[in-house]
Amino acid sequence: MNFLTFDSFISVPLLIAFYYLGALMIPALLWYKRTWVIKIADALMRTFPISTSRLILGFMLLLIGFELVWRMMFEMLIGYFKMIEYLRHIAG
Repeated sequence: MNFLTFDSFISVPLLIAFYYLGALMIPALLWYKRTWVIKIADALMRTFPISTSRLILGFMLLLIGFELVWRMMFEMLIGYFKMIEYLRHIAG
């Protein structure tokens, strides 16, 4: 009944599930669309004088950066919902 009246949140387990789904799907999607990534890499190498190793290192750092931002976003949301639950526990 608390779920139907929005007195309890289902968001924390759901957010954790979406985090892992996204953390696994982002690299899988990049692998699936690797021809698109290779076209972008070729365009970057033609436009700017970048070596292949620097380009690969740049893509790897960019992927790690996106994964880190993805993690921090979900940590912030989970912390927000846990703070609300804690404040409700103190008040009631």
